[in-house]
Amino acid sequence: MYNDIEHIGTVYFATLGCPKNEVDSQIWIACLKKSGFSITDNPEEADFLFANTCAFIEDARLESRETINRLLKLKKLYPSKRIYITGCWAQLDRERLMDIFPDVDGILGNLNIADSCRIFMESLRTGKKIVHIPSEISCGYPIKNIVPNSFPYAYLKIAEGCDNFCTYCILPYIRGKYRSVPERTVIEQAEFLLEQGFRELILVAQETTQYGKDLPEETDIVKLLHKLNDIEGDFIVRLMYANPLRVNKNLVRAISELPKVVKYLDIPLQHYDDEILSSMGRKYSSYDIEKLVDTIKGTDEEIVMRTTFIVGFPGESDEKFDKLLKFVERGDFLHLGVFQYSPETGTDAYKMPNQIPGEVASLRKELVEMAHNDILMDQNKQYVGKIVDALVDGEAVRDGFFIARMEQDAPQVDRHIKVRGNVEVGKWTKVQIVKALANNFLGVEEKAWRTF
Repeated sequence: MYNDIEHIGTVYFATLGCPKNEVDSQIWIACLKKSGFSITDNPEEADFLFANTCAFIEDARLESRETINRLLKLKKLYPSKRIYITGCWAQLDRERLMDIFPDVDGILGNLNIADSCRIFMESLRTGKKIVHIPSEISCGYPIKNIVPNSFPYAYLKIAEGCDNFCTYCILPYIRGKYRSVPERTVIEQAEFLLEQGFRELILVAQETTQYGKDLPEETDIVKLLHKLNDIEGDFIVRLMYANPLRVNKNLVRAISELPKVVKYLDIPLQHYDDEILSSMGRKYSSYDIEKLVDTIKGTDEEIVMRTTFIVGFPGESDEKFDKLLKFVERGDFLHLGVFQYSPETGTDAYKMPNQIPGEVASLRKELVEMAHNDILMDQNKQYVGKIVDALVDGEAVRDGFFIARMEQDAPQVDRHIKVRGNVEVGKWTKVQIVKALANNFLGVEEKAWRTF
């Protein structure tokens, strides 16, 4: 049916969920381009539409469902279009998805994208619908020269899967066991991204601090940071998704001392109460958290910390929640995300007694967010009138501002600066902060300050 390999058709990718999924979409796109497809950002122009889904919690599956239905509406208008579901939901519910969405043309797993791409190509020749979850799991970058569409920053996935089996989490069942990307592969992809002009490399995985434990060569996350730091060029490296158990003095020292590594640590704690942490299967206590905070602050007070919490976990009494809230109010963590517990079938937490009503969990989420916003607002006000260095990420869609970030802010999840002035995407620029808001700033290019 599609014999002209040089001009097969046009592909659109809708990517949902976390940065790891964004990397998977980039690998998919590289595989498809190598096979002769062109890529578009407009779904109406595409012959083949992919939904790279998230299934971490029920809200993520709802968003994935809405995206798939939006693509299927296009197929009703243009029946020749073909719709494919990939990503975590495909891995989790492959048997049910064809029943839920009978008009899609295929379900394709993400754990071996090169293999799934091959099966997809075969299906074009046969014209048959496909459900394919690869039996052999791969890890890394099967196609070289993968270029993200997130310039000037790029997510660099250094591992896949997870071995922790926290009681609330289904990701180990979706993504499989922990598998580190070979160090040489990580370095080669980093070097390629820097050759393309990217200014920030963000290391991601389900957990970055276990990196190297399964590799034949003797390496770990600290050695990887040193090797990335040794690459020539003007760029920065940011570490996300660090496990509190594995943030040791060597890692903190590397983050403090390596000039290209940002003084920033993302450490998902999930809670502060000891009984809740134990029920979650987190294997550390509030005492361990205090030691961790002391280690980081004692090594370098300039290291900015980010964390995430889950509220409404089974057994979270008012007293246990108050412990968490008081810890948040201390302000040790400049950046913070909070999630309402989502009961997931197949997890140990799903069967636990003392489930918390949704409205109670929702209120607790708001209280944590309010407490953190107060802390962040107090911090942000201190920047008004000051000149900061900021990396320009892009141009705002509507209002003519540019979007920029200070080094202590990660893209998508932390603060940003809306900048007016003659600035250039991908460049560091001096920005005068003129107004502080809860989660962002207004600023102008330093040279434009007097004409604002």
